[in-house]
Amino acid sequence: MNRIGPQARWLLHTAVGTVSAAALVFTSAPAASAGAAGCNDRTCIAVDGSGLHVASVSASTTWDGDFTGHFHLYGGGLDANSPTAFWGYHQHYTLQVGRDLPNRSVVCAEGWEHTPGGYRLRGRACEEIKF
Repeated sequence: MNRIGPQARWLLHTAVGTVSAAALVFTSAPAASAGAAGCNDRTCIAVDGSGLHVASVSASTTWDGDFTGHFHLYGGGLDANSPTAFWGYHQHYTLQVGRDLPNRSVVCAEGWEHTPGGYRLRGRACEEIKF
């Protein structure tokens, strides 16, 4: 039967502890950030914030994506519609949020063009709020 002396045992425990601590440091989740932006078709979304705290969410059109209609912002407990208007490039519908959203919430912006035949989806852009 092999026996390990107290010094060898101490050295083994120290090495295992050091390796475990290093693994935890290198596999931790990245810093949280609510700030994100993206576009889909002719609709863009911008989430302004830090960590899970969302200051505001904005919807806009892409370059040459003008339309007359409204934006719908939803997800993570949000549900808001912009006024019906002409939306051109550099015009934004912004919803002030000012609170934390649940981790892994998906917030989306839909652009809806109003046509004589009804509504036409002009894009659905989404961003995930997470650590």
